[in-house]
Amino acid sequence: MRLERLAYDKMKIFLTYEDLEKRGITTDKTWAEVPVIDEMFQDMITEASEELNFDPDGPVVVEVFSIPAQGLVIIVTKTEESLDDFEEPVIEWQIGLDQPEEALIFEFSDIEHVIQLSKVLHCQQISEGALYHYKGSYFLKFEKEDFLPEYRKILTSVIREYANKSEISPYVLEEYGKIIFNSMAVKNLNNYFS
Repeated sequence: MRLERLAYDKMKIFLTYEDLEKRGITTDKTWAEVPVIDEMFQDMITEASEELNFDPDGPVVVEVFSIPAQGLVIIVTKTEESLDDFEEPVIEWQIGLDQPEEALIFEFSDIEHVIQLSKVLHCQQISEGALYHYKGSYFLKFEKEDFLPEYRKILTSVIREYANKSEISPYVLEEYGKIIFNSMAVKNLNNYFS
């Protein structure tokens, strides 16, 4: 288990799959046992907080990200929310599901950045993508077949000049996000805003 203090109210815990096995998490069925997982995370947060001098008393937000073939990254953030009816600490779970490898999702803080990127991509003969709005951000999702594999790294670098790669699940976007363009987002943005 590796620990890192990110800010006065935030810490990161990295667990390899071997670390998880040592703590009794060996199968997918174990992940479904909420009391077992809750106790394991409480113990890990307490252990990490002692080592980093991080006081986990009060409500915290726990974000869990899976890194294939490596392990889990757990971000723990103290919150300032008041919990009038609760006397013991509460953990709010936000678990990031792995994206299918074929989907690339980028998060934009402003629609202007999406429009500017669409002009650049249009010049590269790319017109695909789906555009969503979710929780105040814009998300541009590309499928594996939207561009050739040899261009994927180059285009990802270009796109990251305008956006951040997102860990949000495509299923969350499809279920809860507002669809702006279901397909051909780059082409449509370029047509409307050029």
